Amino acid sequence: MELVRYPGSSMRVANALFCAFFLQFLSTSAFAQNAEHPNYPVIIVDEGDGIIAIADEIDSRTPLAFERTLSEVPNASVLILDSPGGAVHGALAIATRVHGLGMATVVLSESKCFSACALVFFAGAERLAFGELGVHQISPSNGRGDMVGGQFALADVLEALNDYDVPSEVIGVMLRTPPESMYVFSASENRRYGFLNETEPQTASPEPRPKTVDLANPETWRGKVITGQLVSSGKKWYASLNKDGTTIFQFTSGQVSSGRYYLSESEVCFQLDQNPEFACRRPVPGPAGVRWYDEDGGYQSLIVSVDNARMGAIVPRQKTVNSISDHILPGDCALIVASRPTISEARDYVLSSVTDRRYLKAFRSRNGWIAISIGTLKAHEVDAVVSKWKKSGRIPKDSYCSTGSNYEAVVSLGLQ
Repeated sequence: MELVRYPGSSMRVANALFCAFFLQFLSTSAFAQNAEHPNYPVIIVDEGDGIIAIADEIDSRTPLAFERTLSEVPNASVLILDSPGGAVHGALAIATRVHGLGMATVVLSESKCFSACALVFFAGAERLAFGELGVHQISPSNGRGDMVGGQFALADVLEALNDYDVPSEVIGVMLRTPPESMYVFSASENRRYGFLNETEPQTASPEPRPKTVDLANPETWRGKVITGQLVSSGKKWYASLNKDGTTIFQFTSGQVSSGRYYLSESEVCFQLDQNPEFACRRPVPGPAGVRWYDEDGGYQSLIVSVDNARMGAIVPRQKTVNSISDHILPGDCALIVASRPTISEARDYVLSSVTDRRYLKAFRSRNGWIAISIGTLKAHEVDAVVSKWKKSGRIPKDSYCSTGSNYEAVVSLGLQ
C-alpha cells in the first residue's frame, strides 16, 4: 500500500495516506456544498481517525466551515490540503486553529497547495508535502493596490510564519515571488525545509552544512554576529543573524533596526523594520579583505569578522522606562502624529513641528521606530476629534490612535 512508501511519517499521517484515493476522487468530481457536504470545501475524510480535508478555494466562509467540521470531528489531528489558495485572512484564521490543535498538514502526491493554502500548511505540527507546495507575495483582495491594507496583511502573515517556525529561506522566496507568479518548491527543497521525509529519520541523509565560518560564504553565518567596517571612516556596524531567522542590525549612526533575513551561498538578504522588500548583500574576497557589495554592485564596507561575539555598542543606549500602561490607560489610545527610525530624528520632528508639548510622549515600537504622541483620547472621542483635527490641519493626515499594544517602552527625547 501507499503507507510503505513513507516510513518516516507518524502513524496518524500514515493513516491519512490511505485516504489518498478520496481526495483524488474529489479533484475529478463536481462537489459543492450540499446535504452530504454542508461545510464544503472542508470535508470529513475519516471521522474515526480524525482526518479532515480542505479540497477547494479558501474564502471568507471557510473558517466557519472549518470550525463546524471540528465540532463534528473533535479528535481531528490530520488536515489534508488540496487548494489553489484564496483569502489570506481566512487562511490565517484556519492556520491559527491548526497550530493550536497541533494538527499535521499533508499535501498528497497528486494534489497542490498554493498561495493562501500554504499558510495553513505551514501551521502544521508535522508538515508533509508530497504534492505541489507553492508560494508568492500577497496581493490586495480588492485588486486596487491598497498599500495600507497590504502592509497590515503582510505583517499578519510574517507574524504567523514566525510563530510556526517557517525557515527564513522559505519566507524569502515567498516575498520575492510576484503575486502573478507562483514558486513551487522542488522535492529536494521540501526535504531540505523539513516538508518531505521519505526515509526513516536515522537513515536520512540531509544536505551537509559547513561547520566552520567562511567570510565569503553566508551559509556559514547563521547564529553569528557580522561585524562590518565602513571603508571611508573606519566606523563599525553589526548584524546578528539569529537561528530563528530574525536579525538585529546596528548601523554606524547608532540606529538599531530589526527584522528577518535569509542566506544563500553567495548572499545574505535583510528585511528591516517596515520595509516590505528584502535588500541583499554579497561578500566577495578582495586584496584588502572581504568586500560587502550591495545590489547595485557597489561596496562601502569590509567584513571584519563573523563570530559569536555580542553586538557592539556604537552609541550609549537611551534610558527607557517600561511603563506603557502608566501613560495609555485601558480604554484610552495615544494620538500618534509621526514615527521616526531614531530618537534624534524624533527629537528633530518635535522641535520643528510640535508646538504644544504639554502631553508629549515618545514610545519605542517593537520594530525599533519611535512613535510620537501628543496626548491620549477616550475611545468615544477618537472619530470626532481625529477627523476634526485632520481637517483643520492641526495634526498630519496620516495621524492615528494607538492602544500601545505594539510599544515596548517610553523613551526620553531629551527635550527637558
